[in-house]
Amino acid sequence: MPTSSRKIRLGFIGAGFIGQIAHLENYAQLDNCQLHAIADLRPNLLNQVADKFGIENRYGSHKELLADEQIDAVVVVTARAHTADVVRDCLLAGKHVFSEKPMAGNSEIASALVQLAEQHGLVYCVGYMKRCDAGVVKAKSIFDELMSQNTLGKLLQVSAQCYMGNSYCKAAGYIHGDEARPDMVSEANFAPSFLSDNNKSLFARYVNVHSHLLNFIRHFLGTKPSVEYFNTLSPLAHVCVMRANEQLVVLETGEVEQKDWQERCTFIFEQGQLIVTLPPALLRNVPATIELQKNAEVSQRTQFQVEWSWAFKNQAATFIDSVQNGNINNLICAKEALVDIELAEDIWKKLSN
Repeated sequence: MPTSSRKIRLGFIGAGFIGQIAHLENYAQLDNCQLHAIADLRPNLLNQVADKFGIENRYGSHKELLADEQIDAVVVVTARAHTADVVRDCLLAGKHVFSEKPMAGNSEIASALVQLAEQHGLVYCVGYMKRCDAGVVKAKSIFDELMSQNTLGKLLQVSAQCYMGNSYCKAAGYIHGDEARPDMVSEANFAPSFLSDNNKSLFARYVNVHSHLLNFIRHFLGTKPSVEYFNTLSPLAHVCVMRANEQLVVLETGEVEQKDWQERCTFIFEQGQLIVTLPPALLRNVPATIELQKNAEVSQRTQFQVEWSWAFKNQAATFIDSVQNGNINNLICAKEALVDIELAEDIWKKLSN
């Protein structure tokens, strides 16, 4: 149900690095929400972060926070292996939820969470912030126009790469704290049962890093591709071939040692290409870049510059606006994120066959 136009009273679960840099700071800048409460298992860090952001209500566990009836919505930034359990508790407490991705270690758990949110009529979002990147929004509008008007002919193929690198960009201004992190179980414990024990941890890593590109590709094509081939000769390099509508999708992913960040998607048409290059996640106020190539007797290359903005802040605004308006099927809704886990499982099933 919509919560009218009043400020959304927000609870935070997790006061660590990403919680501070990518989330707390951005929500603190929004006019339509209030940082009402925060919970963390580390008392010193909890109080330091709460003091910094002026958060009055402080709790030693997420269950204590959820008992606060004044809270409308919760942002969950915990260790990935604990995310699903904490989100389940939030939904059962009747709170709207935003969580970091991946939403769960397998599609069975993820599907149960989506169903739970739907049963309670709650907004449930997952952190695929690249959909909220101003450059991606512009590129999507260009892509849709190319497809509807057949400007460059048919779309033949999609080529996407992510070789990672350093996305943190020397992020500063966060409180380190001197307390040990809480005990964490292995993400591999929640990987799909069809995987061998050796591949469960590799799957967990793949979903955490490369589900962004799976989400991105589906967002543009408007469909879940079918998987034709997947191979990884090394844990650091993978190749996947998929089919979507009448197009082949080639996804090359891996991890290399570099200071920069390599992630892009190229849509190859009969008479040109649309190239979207994605920035490091924590490079503030630098959106994705767009290049449109038109191949004719005289070829043209056009680069589009959108306003400086940060996908994480746009994402925060999307969540709060969705809570205010009761918009369950928003741009970053969990129902979409569930499909990314299902697609990742389809990919890794090809390896196990």
